[in-house]
Amino acid sequence: MEKEVAVGGASMGPQDAAPSDPHPPYEMRISRLTVDKLGVKLYDKASAVVAELVANSYDADAENVQIRIPLGTLLARKAPNGQPTDEGYVIEVIDDGHGMSPEEAIAHFLTVGRDRRRQVGQGSLSRTKRRPVMGRKGIGKLAPFGICKRIEILSSGGPRTANGYLTAHFVLDFDEIMKDDDEPVRLDPGERDGTYAEQSGTTVKLSQFLPKRVPDATTFHRQLSRRFQLSQPDFATIIVDSRDPATNPPKKVEAFVVPAMPNTTIQLDGRPVTLEDGVEMPVTGWIGLAKEAYRDEEMAGIRIYARGKIVATTRDFEQPAGFTGEFTIRSYVVGEVHAEWLDMDDGEDLVRTDRQSILWDSDFGMALRDWGMGLIREVGRLAKAPRRARVEQLFLEASRLEEMARQRFSDQEMVDAAVDLAKQIGRFASEDELADPTYVKGLADVILAVAPHKALIDALQSFSTTVTGVKATIEQVADLFGKTRIAELASYSQIASERVRAIRTLERHTTDGEKDEGVLQKIIASAPWLVQPSFTLITQNQALKTFSTQFAAHCKRTGIEVPIIAIDGQWKDKRPDFIFVTIGLALHVVEIKAIGHVFDDKDFQRLHNYVVALEAFFKSHKAFEREFGDWRIDLIADAVKFTSATDERAYISLEKDKRLFRRSWVEFLLEAKKAHEQFLEVHDKATPRP
Repeated sequence: MEKEVAVGGASMGPQDAAPSDPHPPYEMRISRLTVDKLGVKLYDKASAVVAELVANSYDADAENVQIRIPLGTLLARKAPNGQPTDEGYVIEVIDDGHGMSPEEAIAHFLTVGRDRRRQVGQGSLSRTKRRPVMGRKGIGKLAPFGICKRIEILSSGGPRTANGYLTAHFVLDFDEIMKDDDEPVRLDPGERDGTYAEQSGTTVKLSQFLPKRVPDATTFHRQLSRRFQLSQPDFATIIVDSRDPATNPPKKVEAFVVPAMPNTTIQLDGRPVTLEDGVEMPVTGWIGLAKEAYRDEEMAGIRIYARGKIVATTRDFEQPAGFTGEFTIRSYVVGEVHAEWLDMDDGEDLVRTDRQSILWDSDFGMALRDWGMGLIREVGRLAKAPRRARVEQLFLEASRLEEMARQRFSDQEMVDAAVDLAKQIGRFASEDELADPTYVKGLADVILAVAPHKALIDALQSFSTTVTGVKATIEQVADLFGKTRIAELASYSQIASERVRAIRTLERHTTDGEKDEGVLQKIIASAPWLVQPSFTLITQNQALKTFSTQFAAHCKRTGIEVPIIAIDGQWKDKRPDFIFVTIGLALHVVEIKAIGHVFDDKDFQRLHNYVVALEAFFKSHKAFEREFGDWRIDLIADAVKFTSATDERAYISLEKDKRLFRRSWVEFLLEAKKAHEQFLEVHDKATPRP
């Protein structure tokens, strides 16, 4: 007869031996309230449920555990009546441990809430490998009821006979167990019950799920691996995706590792927890800061283990708010603490029932808390310099501050001042903030604006030191700056006045619905900072004129209708096709359409010819590429509408390649007003109302 064996002999496949003599019925005596509180209420994640089953396999001396689970799946959905609908999924945990005979299942498995370590026939060490067992309260078997309503047990164990290992096969049905009466629940035996298997082992099969989701492969591996920190070479857990094995091939659960920031870790060997009576309790592991801010829930905090299984997670050892370095600690602290005495055989049970925390108010818990608080403060002191250095580097990389400073300033001392300022300011940012491009750009703009002032202060202080041998104070330098403030304010006032005048002129024409593109082009050509508000002064005018002349000649040679180009507000004869301005080291080609104009296929075909010409021109003339760095087209048009799908795809492609940026006139005006909001407010306050 054919036999199916997955990992252990207790698979869900056919058996090859005849049934044994009948045994007493499978009965479970348990309060319905106990099932509800210890099953459904404590375990609501698939990973937590599976972890309990894996722990049982470990205690049963298994060497191999296979988890068959549909990863990235909603196990059941709610029907209109609010009840879960069966999607037909199953979860199986299969091991090759010593398994259970029917008599063992009745005596041990179906007894809930009894300390297994004190129970005759079980004890605190596993049967053959003498592993310190993880189980204690005997409630892990109820964990699956947190996500499903049906638990099927198929286990072959007991002494090996001539026919093999005797098999126990029965089903736990949540609805049957939860009936109102407290009489013993008679469990239905399965079809394999009383047969024999060639190998020992246990399979637990879960079905009839509640609306619970199994996370994706990466997350599920992470969730499961953090629950165990086992060093035994003879225990392996494999996860098999039963829904999409091609995408997620079987994978072994590896040790959970969180990379730590160098020079922030404290090794715990030789640093015991001291109880109130002076007794020292040994601890191993480490505490430190993560290399980066928490990316996910699993890496957050310090994991506390006993007997290789997690018993608590903490970020501060219950420390009150207000300690030094609190923000950094709560965002970066990681580690693993191994304290076997938190789960001693003959001592107080210090682990909470759901194994998500310990009893912090117990004598052992308070001693651990005081010990941990001291370590947290120590880590906080160690972490200051390394974390600031890391954040400095992250800010410099995210902002490209040095590159931007070299583009803006020709003087190396100015660049050095900008970089030094960036380090001083950037070190106080958080990694979350540095992931926000808007925040990074805003901070970089402020630094680049202040850098010349810092460079001047540094230069004056250096000069003072050279001449007098004494470094000038900031106050002395500030007094010197005060004497030049009137001239500086006059210069700023002129710039502000010019910008307000240009914005108000643009606003008036926009409101009036100006149809003459030439009028609008003159406004932008004379105030190119409207295209990019951070721009202050047109530079490289001679290079720009040379470029426009050569580009027009290139277009003529290649058969493209020669564009009429405006530079710095100057043109003759007819309205130009483009306005060319330089902003920083980038060339902006500005194409303007009248207010209300719909940019269509004809407009795009003409524009696209110039795009082709620009690409070819820059490819053939590397000197201009080095001069301007990059180029883009700023299209100002109120709407876009194509009849040709080809033109539409080409237009979208240019936008994706960041060669074409369209804004409506309203958006264009709004950006200019936002960038100069303070100038406009001051102007409005100073202008008498009619």
